[in-house]
Amino acid sequence: MIRWILIGIGVLALAVGGTCFYGYKKLTGGGDTVVITMAGTPERVFATLATPDSMALWMTSSRLESPTGGALLAVGDTLRFRSITVQGDSSGTSVTGDWIVREVNAPTLLVMEMRSDSGARTGVVLMRRDSLVAVGDSTTIFTTYSTPLFDSVTTTVRDSSKVGSTILGSATKMMVGVMRLTTEEEYKGLKKRVEGQ
Repeated sequence: MIRWILIGIGVLALAVGGTCFYGYKKLTGGGDTVVITMAGTPERVFATLATPDSMALWMTSSRLESPTGGALLAVGDTLRFRSITVQGDSSGTSVTGDWIVREVNAPTLLVMEMRSDSGARTGVVLMRRDSLVAVGDSTTIFTTYSTPLFDSVTTTVRDSSKVGSTILGSATKMMVGVMRLTTEEEYKGLKKRVEGQ
């Protein structure tokens, strides 16, 4: 009897471990770049991508709180986002984040960074680089995420602990994976808006 219980526990442990491994690979396997092509000129796509009023319409995972207006983003603008809580979530928690525009070269490049000014380390937590390329009568967007602060911390930790470095590296990959998957989903709305669907 004990043997069957131990076999059952072993099968259950393998199933849970396999599911976790599959989820991790799915989340981190796509790399750090989102690529999407949509029918529209680079000017039109860039205007839809980099205008606060338009961003508020196609971004589904968060709500743009400021700034508002129809003007293109400019270097130094700070975008304040609040995550949208899941309907029925009784906790009512949401996360606020600020993205600072660091480079604008309309209609081909938009670079933003999310900074951390709290804790022992300050710096750029996430950097987002949107590059637009004309392809015939369409435009392809390449959105790449990087994590300068975590990369520097991982390097520091690598010098002192291989286990710590591995855990931090995995967490960083998962964060970039979440941003990539979120952006892929939001770009579906952007594409519909640009193509007038």
